[in-house]
Amino acid sequence: MNKLGRKLFLSIASAVLLIFVLFVLLANLFMPKYYIYKTKEQLGEAVSAISGLPGPQWTEAIPQLERQYRVTIVYDDWRKRENDLNESLQQQLTKKKVTLSKFWVTDASLKKAIAGSRVNKIYDQGKLKSSFYAGLIRKDDSIVLVGSSMAYVSEAIGMINEFILILAVGSVLIIVLTVWLLSYRMTKPLKELGQVAKDISELRFRKARVGARDEIGELAESINAMSDKLKAAHADLSRKNASLKRFMAGMTHELKTPVSLIQAYAEGMQDGLDDGSYAATILRQNEGLAKLIDEFLDFAKIERDELERRPVAVKELFRECAETFSIELAAKRLKLALRDDLPGNPCIEADPDQMRMVFRNLIGNAVKYAAGERIDVSFGKLGDEIELRISNRFAGEIADASRLWEPFYVEESSRHKELSGTGLGLAIVKTVLDRHGFRCHAETEDQTIRFYIGFKEKSPRSA
Repeated sequence: MNKLGRKLFLSIASAVLLIFVLFVLLANLFMPKYYIYKTKEQLGEAVSAISGLPGPQWTEAIPQLERQYRVTIVYDDWRKRENDLNESLQQQLTKKKVTLSKFWVTDASLKKAIAGSRVNKIYDQGKLKSSFYAGLIRKDDSIVLVGSSMAYVSEAIGMINEFILILAVGSVLIIVLTVWLLSYRMTKPLKELGQVAKDISELRFRKARVGARDEIGELAESINAMSDKLKAAHADLSRKNASLKRFMAGMTHELKTPVSLIQAYAEGMQDGLDDGSYAATILRQNEGLAKLIDEFLDFAKIERDELERRPVAVKELFRECAETFSIELAAKRLKLALRDDLPGNPCIEADPDQMRMVFRNLIGNAVKYAAGERIDVSFGKLGDEIELRISNRFAGEIADASRLWEPFYVEESSRHKELSGTGLGLAIVKTVLDRHGFRCHAETEDQTIRFYIGFKEKSPRSA
């Protein structure tokens, strides 16, 4: 038997045995007194019934009263002599199958009864192992004796004690069997839950298989839900840790290049090797370094700042951002083809400054890496979402489009000096959209890359 089973057994068995012991003590202490009290009460009711009956009717009611109160009733003329009266009463008792070895109504008891008092007396029958409890009253010209035989209470109590002992032994056996079954049914799922909790603590996330529909079942459901959430949180944390490592490595790489160039050209100027272009190169690298640091700060600020959500006309904000790229589009002879399949002027609930950053980064990324003559943009409806689609042709290869959202991810095939960037633009887009609860997805096909952004439209009721 396991620990829980032993605790249950000891607790229940101790409680049962305590109840039995208390019962035995109470039976031995109070049962004799209670037995006498109930017999006296029964005789009192019979005597009261006789006293309340008028005239000769009480003698006719004796058989009914004896059956009703389970007593024996005899009577005789109170004017008889003491000896004759006692002999007569004893003969009547014998006829009613009440044999007494010790019985005598004394003169003092007769005088009290004749005077109107009720006399109660217990006649111990010695070897017969019984007693006779009698009540004596006067009724008209008669002395009436109402009595009831009592067995020795000590023998009855002894029999009860033996029976209680048998019950106690049987109860303990039943308790052992019951507690074993209960503890097995209870501890089996608890043992399973304990093992699951241990596995979870060791980062082996799994679910408990408990079919109980009670509190243990509810506990199992809670542990399973906790396991799922911890598994998801652990996977997310592992992903973020890996992303942080890549971020730190990328940041180090991106910072090292301009810092090294600045140092090299500064040392060249110090050694008198400047051909007139060193200062310009240092300024250009410093400008790029400042821009890189600004992007770092923007990326860190996104996670830290609170969102200031308010209604934003999504199409108007996109057009506003697109207009800022008119010079770059003209320089690269690119056309931004905007198709609007979305009626009206729908609004979304978002932070306008951060959404402006999203649109600028998306358009800037398309302008920088576009290899064709146009960038296709369209607004449409997909289910209950407003969907923005941006696509353009590109040079080189992208093995995994899902990695485009990672910080500092720039495909090697596209790492040309004039095109290289920090790779933070799309990472900022992904972070902002995730914080807003908006959908984003990227895919490539036949040298064409497509970005899909899904916005939840603001309900007119909440506008």
